[in-house]
Amino acid sequence: MRRLGAVIAAMTMFAAAGEASAQCAREGEELCQGGQTYRCEKTGSELTPIFQNLPCAVPSLSGTWVGSGHQSPAGDAGADWPIAMTINDGSASIDYPSLGCGGSLSQTSSDGISVEYHESITYGQDKCIDGGNITVRFFKENLSWTWIGQADGQPYNAVAVLKRK
Repeated sequence: MRRLGAVIAAMTMFAAAGEASAQCAREGEELCQGGQTYRCEKTGSELTPIFQNLPCAVPSLSGTWVGSGHQSPAGDAGADWPIAMTINDGSASIDYPSLGCGGSLSQTSSDGISVEYHESITYGQDKCIDGGNITVRFFKENLSWTWIGQADGQPYNAVAVLKRK
């Protein structure tokens, strides 16, 4: 039984490394994945994240994040528009300056790597889709931002990379 436990632990570490391998950009780079540290090492001809058995912490997401969203299919205002997202302890808000709308965000989940919010448009309701869901993920000092919503039975989605202001 002890041997089986070691095999399962090794398989788990290998599987976790497989998830992070696509993120290795250069040798020596350290990644924080699932609250654990991985170091990118050359193994043969590939870069592989090697488990370091050291906990890591995802930096605070608090602050204002800005970028340009790209929506599909394009809405009345076009496919690309600026975003300003502000995250504070216990609250968050969103502003779409060129669209003339924005509102509040209610956190619905968090797993230490990504955070999900439900969007409530509080001004400019006639200009933006209300009730979308936003997911942000911290990666290499930026936020990977996705939005999914629907209006009149038509699904819409948008993506962006937001930088800390």
